[in-house]
Amino acid sequence: MSVKTNLQKILTSLDSVQLVAVTKYAAPEQIQELLDCGHFILGENKVQSAALKAEQYKQYPVQWHLLGHLQTNKAKQAVRIFEVIQSVDSPKIAAAIDHEAAKINKRQKIFVQVNIGREPQKSGIAVELLADLLVYCRDLKNIRLWGLMAIAPNLPDKEQTRPYFKEMKELFDRYAAPYGLEFLSLGMSGDYPSAVQEGANMVRIGSKLFEE
Repeated sequence: MSVKTNLQKILTSLDSVQLVAVTKYAAPEQIQELLDCGHFILGENKVQSAALKAEQYKQYPVQWHLLGHLQTNKAKQAVRIFEVIQSVDSPKIAAAIDHEAAKINKRQKIFVQVNIGREPQKSGIAVELLADLLVYCRDLKNIRLWGLMAIAPNLPDKEQTRPYFKEMKELFDRYAAPYGLEFLSLGMSGDYPSAVQEGANMVRIGSKLFEE
């Protein structure tokens, strides 16, 4: 199937939920087809990959989202490329983003990434430390707290990810009003229907969108 057909199917199923199209493994002609369809919210895992693509597609009004872990030494480049950095999980990263955003007079939109599966190998702030990080980020002048993001554990039965999505929705409901959060970014190609049913209003989809 074409990217256009896949996009239409996914958008119909999502209703008003925002789609971040993950272009990590997409071929250039697939990205071009997506842009020709008028979909401009794109996600990348790495700063360098996004830098190349941002240059390649600079004639389009692309909103780039950083989805992968950000190292502090890449913060300078990141604030110049990304509309949203979805993977903030420590005061150190938040401070680096704030510092670099101040230099270009930008208020950088960020999501705080939560390690909802409590998996030691994964990025994300521990649930128990989330409130402290939100307070810290709220006080930074050049950061705009915009949402929460999480990656559920990769389980064979995707229905088993529901409790993690449910817990994230509870956290979002608790912190959205006090911190001005607008987005709950949950769900990928394998589990996004469950994420949407549990309250996500943004999903990140790659393989499902670009599969033939």
